[in-house]
Amino acid sequence: MAFFGGHSARFLFRSDEGRIGAGVWLRGFIFLIALLVVLTAVWLGVAPLGRRDLSQRAFVDPLTIAVYVYLLFYAVAAILIGVSYVNLSLKRLRAAGLPTAISGLLPLAMLLAGAAHWLQPRVADVFPRVIVHAADVGLLIVALGSIALMARRATGEAP
Repeated sequence: MAFFGGHSARFLFRSDEGRIGAGVWLRGFIFLIALLVVLTAVWLGVAPLGRRDLSQRAFVDPLTIAVYVYLLFYAVAAILIGVSYVNLSLKRLRAAGLPTAISGLLPLAMLLAGAAHWLQPRVADVFPRVIVHAADVGLLIVALGSIALMARRATGEAP
């Protein structure tokens, strides 16, 4: 695919073997983030339809079932996007001569921040909002650090 610098999506996202340059990593990263943003926007749009009480709708409501089927799809997609990011980052870190152990840091930070946002309203009396903000700041630091680390060219690396 031309967008991925001549590499196939299978090579970039489904395998951890190989090496890629900063430009290919950045294009793959943008693709994964765009996909996650679209799926999240759909979830934020349909999530209110899943909140209901029995006085408003029937016990078995097709709309509510559809919302939660999408939630299941969204959760699986988010995990697969995280795995694809790790595979993409492993290639980049290997090519730059950096430790590959940090490849999963951004998906982990995203999952922790998402879990904090989900949990806090449900247990607000024991889970203060400041923890959610701390998770968001941690996610921002990890995201900016990951982008800065992997999007820069290594010394002597071709564009």
